[in-house]
This record gives sequence, C-alpha cells and structure tokens, in this order.
Amino acid sequence: MLLKDRNRLEEMWKGFIFEKNLDPELNPIIKESWQRSLFYEVDPYKRKGERTLTYFELEQLKKDRGDFYSIALAVMENLYSFVKGSGFLVILCTENGFLIKVIGDEEPLRNARSIDFVEGADWSEESMGTNAIGTCLKTNRPVQVYGAEHFTQVCQSWTCSAAPIHDPSGKLIGILNMSGPFERVHSHTLGMVVSAVQAIEQQMKLIEKSRKNEVMQSYIEATINTLTDGVLITNQQGLILKANNSLLRLSGLSELQIVGQTLDILFEEERIIDKALDCPKIINEEVNVKQVRNGQLIPCLLHIKPIYDQDGQWMGSLISLNEVKSVRKFVNEITGSQAKVTFTDIVGSHPLFMECIKEAKLAARTASTVLLMGNSGTGKDLFAQAIHQEGGRSHKPFIAINCGAVPRDLLGSELFGYVEGAFTGARKGGSAGKFELADGGTLFLDEIGEMSLEMQVLLLRVLQNREVIRMGGHRVIPVDVRIISATNKDLEEEMRKGHFREDLFYRLNVMPIKIPALRQRKEDISLLAKSFCQKLSQRLNRDIRDISPELIRLLEGHDWPGNVRELQNVLERTILRSEGTVLLPQFLPAELQSWPRVEKQEDMLSWKEEMKKQALLQSIQECKGNLKKAATLLGISRSTLYRQMERYGLRSSF
Repeated sequence: MLLKDRNRLEEMWKGFIFEKNLDPELNPIIKESWQRSLFYEVDPYKRKGERTLTYFELEQLKKDRGDFYSIALAVMENLYSFVKGSGFLVILCTENGFLIKVIGDEEPLRNARSIDFVEGADWSEESMGTNAIGTCLKTNRPVQVYGAEHFTQVCQSWTCSAAPIHDPSGKLIGILNMSGPFERVHSHTLGMVVSAVQAIEQQMKLIEKSRKNEVMQSYIEATINTLTDGVLITNQQGLILKANNSLLRLSGLSELQIVGQTLDILFEEERIIDKALDCPKIINEEVNVKQVRNGQLIPCLLHIKPIYDQDGQWMGSLISLNEVKSVRKFVNEITGSQAKVTFTDIVGSHPLFMECIKEAKLAARTASTVLLMGNSGTGKDLFAQAIHQEGGRSHKPFIAINCGAVPRDLLGSELFGYVEGAFTGARKGGSAGKFELADGGTLFLDEIGEMSLEMQVLLLRVLQNREVIRMGGHRVIPVDVRIISATNKDLEEEMRKGHFREDLFYRLNVMPIKIPALRQRKEDISLLAKSFCQKLSQRLNRDIRDISPELIRLLEGHDWPGNVRELQNVLERTILRSEGTVLLPQFLPAELQSWPRVEKQEDMLSWKEEMKKQALLQSIQECKGNLKKAATLLGISRSTLYRQMERYGLRSSF
C-alpha cells in the first residue's frame, strides 16, 4: 500500500478519529503526532487556523530576526521561482510555529486565506494537530505530511514538506515549509526544502563568521591601540600597512601620513630598514626614531618579528618600538632603583643632628648638587634617599653607585655606559650607564673620594654639559640628573695632596652637609637602639619589647667607631642571642660583654683599640678569610677594612 493512496490514508484517519485505532502501516512519525494531537485536544474538524498575531506583532517578529529573515526571504524567492505556477506555497515560520512569510501563486494563496493559513497564524501541533510545520518543530527533523495524515480535516487537501532551520550554534530558530496540492507533491519536494534550508544555514554561518572576524579585528585593533609600545605592520616591500596610536604619538605623524610609506620615514639608519626587509627576528636593539614635530631623535628599543601566512611564507613584519626612558623607568621600579627612606625614617634629636636634617630638607627643595660628609656608618645613604624623596624627583629613578667598590677600569663603563665592541667582553648592543638610567632622577655617588683623577675629569664634563658619551661611542646623549655625592674623606685635604680635582670639588660642594658621628650625639643612642630593636625583632621573628637600662648605659658608654651601622649590627647580634622579651647586658656578644662602665681615659682608649682589633680579627675568621664578606658583616667598606687591617698589622695574616 502506498502512503500516497488518498483513500487508504482517509480510512486510517477515520479509524483513529472514530475508534482510536492506529493502523500498523501508518508512518511512525505521524502515529506519534496523532497521539499528541489527541492529548492536546485539537478539534479534528476545525475549519480554520488560529490567527493570533496582530500586524504590529508580526512586523516586530520579522524585525527581531534581522539577518535570518532577510536571508530566508531571498532563498524562499529563489525556491518559489522553481515551482511558480504549479500551485505551491513557500512559508517561513518561527520556532514557535507562527507563520511570518507566505509567498506563492494566487490560487493557492486564496485557498490558504480561506482556512487562515496566512502570516500571523499559529500552526503548531498544539493549535492545529499533525501538520508538517508543527510536527517538524516537535521532531526537529525534516517531515513530509500527505493529505489525510494531517490531523485536522481542513488541511487534508494539502501535502506539506517542512525542514527545521538552525543557527550557527545549532539552535532551532525556524521552519521552512512548502505546501501544495496532494496530487502534485513528489518525494523530491522535501529534498528541495532541505536544500533550501541548507543554503539559509550556510549563509548564516558565513555572516556569523564575517561578523566574528569583524569583532576580532576590532578587538585586535583596540588591543594594539592600548599598548604603550609603538607598533607597525609592514609588508614584504617594507611599506607600512598599520600603525597604532602609540606609534603615531611617538613619531608625531597621522595615520594618513604614515600608512603606505616606507620605513625611512621613521628611521635614518639603513641597517634597520634592511633588516626589516630581510625577514629577521630582532630583540632589544637600540635605535633612534625621528620625531616629526621637533626633529629630535628618540632612543627606542626595537623588536622585529616576521609574519608568516598559513603556508609558512613570509608576508611582512611586526615591528614594535619602546622608548628607552620608559623601559628604564620600568626596570628601575622592578629592580628597586627607587629611594625608600624618608626623613621620618631617620632617627635622632640631638641639636647638631637636627641641624643636618634642616639643611637636608632645604637641599631637597632645590636641584643643586649635594655633598654629604661624615664617617662610615653615619647614614649618608639614608640622607641621600630622603633628599630625593622630599624633592620634585621622588617619582623618578634613584640610582646609587659606590665609587670605591667598582674597579677603576670599570667605573667609566658603569657611569657612562658603552657601545658594542667598546672593549673585549662588551655586551652586544652596548649598555646604558648609571647616568642614563638615572635620567630625570637622582644619581648618588657614594665614596666619591675614591674616584680616580681620570674619572673625575669625565664626571666634571658631564656635570658641566649635562650630556654623556658612551665609552667607545660618539653620540651625545642629553641627561637630566641631580647629583648627590658622599665621602668619609676630607676632600679639601685630598685636594691639597693632589688626589681630588679642585674644580670638581666646587661643582659637588654646592650644598655641603656634614653628618655628625654617633659619639658626637650619644643622646640619640637610646632612641636609635629602641628603633632598631623594634625593626630587627620583626625581621628576626623575635618578641623583644624593651631594653634594660643597664644595657642602654653600656651602649651610651661605647665610642662607636663604626657609628650607627655598628650600633645596628651589635643590636642584631644581641637580639639573636637573647632570651625572653627584654634585652639584657649578658646577651651582648662575648667580645663586647667586657665593656667597662668607668675607666680612665687612656685605659679606655687602649681597651677600645684592642676591642676593635679583636672584632676585626673575629669577623675575618668567621668569614674564612673572605674580606668582602667580613666588611659586610662589620658594616664597613672594603677600603676601610683594608686600612684597619694595616693599622693593626693584620694584612700579612690573610
């Protein structure tokens, strides 16, 4: 029996409607749909569909579907062109079964209107029982419903073919249906509908992909434009295809001025242009970028990364430029090249010391050079940091260098930098010196009295001209650096000996500050001891809450040749040996417990000399002869350690 046998289908339908019999030859999809229709209490003798949408609601549905509706409409018209004149209708429905577009020949349109099979009508199974549109929605698969397979008798003169439409994510968004006279429908009719739906879905995927590409392009452009680095994209010929906002600001050019130009609009050096055209990969090469507004050359770090297509063929380059000053600022912040000490961190109340604080605060308000003088351990580095922090350069780098700790033949490259090939072992690409790293901020030259006469000449030239030339190079680099220097030597005596240049001394001695030794302000020892005790207890994870008066008297009776640094070191060693919450004299290191309370001046001096010698000897032994570590342990410089060893006749022993 053929399902297209109209009479046979009518017998099946009547058997179900009147006797609730389901013929075993009935299509299983139709069988299940009839049962659902019965459950929905659909009237099989309904004479019309249910028109539930108003004109305005219908128009809003079309508008809400945007691309889907416009794409489907174009495909529907193309499908209709194949069946025009054969009595067919092409219908587009929503995912809820509402008809939103019906096109076709006039006669079938007239017949459709007679049963309200029109735009705005609800043709779901819940409303009309088994029909291609409603059943397709329920099964989410292509369906063809012949004549009496329709549950409502009013539809049985039609045969309908419907297929579900899905968006790119697979969500059901509508139904495409084609309805025509029973006798004119062919099984291929459903195939035509399915093909049309595939065309709709493919077109929606293309639009979705295009839209995603546009969004991704917008994201990429927005991301590139938020980068602080200047970014260029070039083709194989070196023509600029794209430049981000940072690059435009850096160069002073507009996008119209730079796109389509060659790289020589930005670079003077031919080697850079040649490298960009040779498909290289370059990391951290220093170059100069032309600034259009004022003609200046801006030092930048250059990165070039080749761009390849899907076949691995080179198609251009991604070039990024980062201003050297920005890189240095970042490096200084990361590496701690920033002052951390303020005047509130410097402890003392002695009038002589407070006068130094007053002078230092006055110096902080100016950009003049400052010369800090005082014995080792008096806190010259703390004053330098506080002056920087109090001044207008506090947000800029604070770079410190110990002129006595760097070998003389390397001090020049440390201060002024060097170019590639300046000497054996020079880093590729060269290196910036401390003056360049401190640009805009402060350079602290500790132990300036240890600087050689040759270096003094170069330093004087930088102070006069405010510019440096790297070792082995020729390019003049402007620098804006505030100089704070420090020494434990008598520079005037050094000038008389010919060890220090007079002209440099007067350049550095604009605002001199002499920091008193601790023995000159013994009233501050108690304050310093309590401050150090609080900080050291936290760092060493000890619960020290007080210092005994006996220990304070012992500390105040000591001469402290190592000044504040020595006091701090003694307290740290005492805390490590302590028990309980109060520091007592018995916790002092063994060699210090014999400090006398009252002694004659001459005995006191000899005792102090012996104690210094023993402390020096024990420190060297503890460090197993490593003089650098011994100097660090004692809180003095290596040069001071060498002088002390000579003084006590210890040089020959190590």
